[in-house]
Amino acid sequence: MINNLGKLFSLLLSLLLLVLLVNPAMAEVSAFLNQNTFYEGDQITLSVESTMNSKAQPDLSVLEKDFVVLGTGTSSQINIMNGRRSFKKTWRINLKPKQKGAIQIPSITVGNEKTQPLNIKITALPPEIKAETEKHIFIKTSVGIRANKSDNDNKSGYETYVQQQIPYTVKLYFDSAMQSGEISQPSVKNAVVEELTDDKRYKVMRAGKKFTVIEKHFTISPEKSGKLHIPATIVSGRIALSEDDSAQQRKDLGKTDELNKFFSNFGNDPFFNDPFFKDSFGEDFFSRRTRSVGPSKPFSIQSQTIDINVLPVPKSFTGSAWLPAEELSIIDSWTRSPPELKVGEPVTRTLVLRAKGLGGSQIPTIEVAKPEGIKIYPQQPSSKTHTDGVTLIGRQYFDITYIPQKAGKMTIPEIKVDWWNVKTKKQETVALPAWHLNVAPGVLNNSEEESAPIKNEKQPELAKSKTTSKTTSKTTEKAQEKNSNTSKSWSWKIIALIAFILIAVAILFYLIKNKRKRPMPNNNKPTVNISALKTSALQACQQNDKQKAAQAILKLAQAQWQDSTIQNLGTLASKLEKQSEKSVASIKELEKSLYAVNSNQWNGAKLKAVIEAGLQPKQQTTSNKTKVLEPLYPETS
Repeated sequence: MINNLGKLFSLLLSLLLLVLLVNPAMAEVSAFLNQNTFYEGDQITLSVESTMNSKAQPDLSVLEKDFVVLGTGTSSQINIMNGRRSFKKTWRINLKPKQKGAIQIPSITVGNEKTQPLNIKITALPPEIKAETEKHIFIKTSVGIRANKSDNDNKSGYETYVQQQIPYTVKLYFDSAMQSGEISQPSVKNAVVEELTDDKRYKVMRAGKKFTVIEKHFTISPEKSGKLHIPATIVSGRIALSEDDSAQQRKDLGKTDELNKFFSNFGNDPFFNDPFFKDSFGEDFFSRRTRSVGPSKPFSIQSQTIDINVLPVPKSFTGSAWLPAEELSIIDSWTRSPPELKVGEPVTRTLVLRAKGLGGSQIPTIEVAKPEGIKIYPQQPSSKTHTDGVTLIGRQYFDITYIPQKAGKMTIPEIKVDWWNVKTKKQETVALPAWHLNVAPGVLNNSEEESAPIKNEKQPELAKSKTTSKTTSKTTEKAQEKNSNTSKSWSWKIIALIAFILIAVAILFYLIKNKRKRPMPNNNKPTVNISALKTSALQACQQNDKQKAAQAILKLAQAQWQDSTIQNLGTLASKLEKQSEKSVASIKELEKSLYAVNSNQWNGAKLKAVIEAGLQPKQQTTSNKTKVLEPLYPETS
């Protein structure tokens, strides 16, 4: 009996040890690199492997301190050997170091497990490699604004106004020696960067040598006055070893063959599928060069940095909204087809404000004065932006409905828009002249027209119709003919109505049938927490943080009013309730503080009070169409 208990205890102990040994193996997570020493400009491939068959993903946020995560790829592998099944999942993470020297890749968490930390070293390119690179690859950048040479404090001499567009051009020159490469996108603090059109590709001759040029265009719009620093644009990659490279260099760089093979396949990697390196036929520019190349060496080149002095809004500008542009024009749809106004009948007018050097969302709303005797109903404006390859061109569309209330002569007031010409550095005004129109009697005057006596020329015509029986008979024949035509017209109308109903029923049946076949779409859209946005705005005001306050109140207004056109404080101020002068004043005070030169101090108490009271938009009378249109068609007794 004792022996049996001992055997049972030994068996249970063995099973317990087996469980303790198997579980760690099943939950093993590891990380490794293709090499430990890298040159400046090299891209690092970090591999993370896990034997856990779960949906857990690696937490890559710990890498953002010292690396730029270019992309990730995954692969899974299942093996069955001797009846035992094993699973392995691999994440391949492409990294770009932010600095040179010794760097540690921290532990990466996958589920409940962590990888071990890894140490790497980033060394500078040897001088001979850098000198050789400059023979094959170089980069140039430029800005499309004039330099002010009289400004001694500004070394570059470039200056612009806040919110003014700065054209930024990047030109990369390279020959056949370059095997792979990547260009960094410009990242500028306190500015909005937008890429324009597709890349241009052409060939040029420099010092008797043929180079391929890739040209990219961007626009940079500064959001704050003061010094704007455009950092260097960096291009990094690998270049083939030349015949002049020493045997030692080839030996040292021979270990990069495996990495070079990795680059040879990046054309199929979604994280290297950059249209920057596509030719005019959509083919990977480097794919033909990296399939049969020898050892290569890394390269990293960078352009010169550019500093620009951003000027605040000039004190001489008296417009209601700051609008810096190269050109500004306004188009009126009534110019081509003047309206015919009748009492009670709505007429729509479309105004288009076109600005060269601004995006459509940056154009403020046009203020339209209300004419006497006419009701107006402005619609929500829409915007569009396109480019000529170098400059942004924005358009803002405004639809306004006019409904005359009485007959007679009416005057539609002129429309003026003040703007700042960035070329002449002067305030200018575009204007539409006033319209002087005659309003004819319409729906509101029907009862008066029916009871009014017939005057002037109509009375003799009726008198003549009674003088002879021939005229009477002709009138009767015409009336009969008219009744016959009316009967035929009603027959066709009835036939058309029946056909329309049949078509509508067929379409409805088709839609219902297809709707049953189709799976129900997932319409779970993320909800916006207005309370959290309001709390964030109040905290920013309490901390007197004008930058965060401006961003928070814009997001709050967009979410609360469901209006995506609110892109700047000027538009927000124009949409606030006119009776709340304190609200508008606090918004304009914040906007002035953002664009002023010396604006370190800003008190958010006033704006906080406005947010606590609630943002009240202008009352849109067009929302209640029934109340507006009811008096236009009254019942006649």
